[in-house]
Amino acid sequence: MNKKLVSTILTGLFAVTMGFATQQPTVQASGKYTIVKSSFPIGGGTIYHAKSFTKNAYVWKHLNHKQKIANLKNYTNTSWYRTGIIILKHNGKKSVYYMVSNFSPLSKKTLTGFVWRGYLKKGYNPNFSKVNSIDLSLASNTDYKQFIKQSPSQTLTRKVLALFPNSKVDVKASEYALYRDPQKKPQGTVLEFKDLDQYVDNPNHNTESQRVAKIKSILLNNGVDLDGHYTIGISLKNFVFNPNIDDQQQGLILVER
Repeated sequence: MNKKLVSTILTGLFAVTMGFATQQPTVQASGKYTIVKSSFPIGGGTIYHAKSFTKNAYVWKHLNHKQKIANLKNYTNTSWYRTGIIILKHNGKKSVYYMVSNFSPLSKKTLTGFVWRGYLKKGYNPNFSKVNSIDLSLASNTDYKQFIKQSPSQTLTRKVLALFPNSKVDVKASEYALYRDPQKKPQGTVLEFKDLDQYVDNPNHNTESQRVAKIKSILLNNGVDLDGHYTIGISLKNFVFNPNIDDQQQGLILVER
């Protein structure tokens, strides 16, 4: 199975989990709230997080504002996935609301509702201390660097990156390292290593220190200058694999710059 296909499948699964709007849903407002315009893009969305964790900011089940389902200030580790945009008129004034779904790995169920856009800030929640995964296609470089810095799942990644004191990580290069989609191949000379791919994408019982040493050894055997200036594409998950996926789940590439 090629990596582009896997990426498509994962996106489909992600869409189902997050209540992805593949069809324009029916949204209703009471007599006090009138929908002026609504848009539910197919095949895309945007990540947001709460702008403040000290002020009340409610997510409503319906646009009639009768039932609160969440208060954003209580979701300190959560990002929200926007799937719809609604312009609502109330008492002669227009406001823009977003249809959002809870995007937290800590959630036991998915929450979907409506929230005033002024309560949200674009991008992943910068608190990744309890988050073990991130969608590379939706993350910015800032998001990904913060995720690597904080996430419990990124201890190996941090140690591997420490091998390259003069290089920088890039989220788009990291997406390519994982899926190897030719259409997303970074510009420049991309260094890929079959023996490294084989090692990082197969389970083993090595300790973390042994894994770092093995990765370093493979890189050196391939003539890599660890003090060089590279753009790094990296996606490591501490060798925790999903048995239901038969394609690459970890990856590391270098781009000469």
